[in-house]
Amino acid sequence: MIDFECTPQVALEFMNREHRKAFDDANALKRLLDSALALRLFGTSESEAVDELGDEIETEMEIKTSQLDSDEIEQLMETLLSDTVRHFELEEEFMEEYGFPARGEHSEEHRRVLQWMKDEHSLWNRDCSIEKINHLSIYAADRFPKWLLNHIVTMDTVMASYIHRHGGTSL
Repeated sequence: MIDFECTPQVALEFMNREHRKAFDDANALKRLLDSALALRLFGTSESEAVDELGDEIETEMEIKTSQLDSDEIEQLMETLLSDTVRHFELEEEFMEEYGFPARGEHSEEHRRVLQWMKDEHSLWNRDCSIEKINHLSIYAADRFPKWLLNHIVTMDTVMASYIHRHGGTSL
């Protein structure tokens, strides 16, 4: 996970606030996924229920906890995606308003990343396997934050600096 306090800031404060929220949401998603993974791997009850065939079955508490984690994960993934869409829309409005020369490339990167995020998020379902939970945990803790950090220090820094120099102010 990446600490926002160690992340370079851009010239427009609204972007810094949005970046902080994205990192916070990714970190929260990672924690929820880790909790779901631990539940799937180790369970939460002290005594395991066993059916008549000798197979372990989930206790009512585990089912409720699992459902709660699943709902929270789904909600947080949707929040991360919808907040990112909104953030990109704001950036694109600023790029157009101030005639940012690399607007096309920047917007294309936004479209590419939104598709990637949608693909990653579509992996989640209520009966997610350990492999899928682990994959999404890596996405939340590593892949998405690294992409965001790279995007901030390259494209967003240049774009925010350009807009700021041309009279753009923070929201």
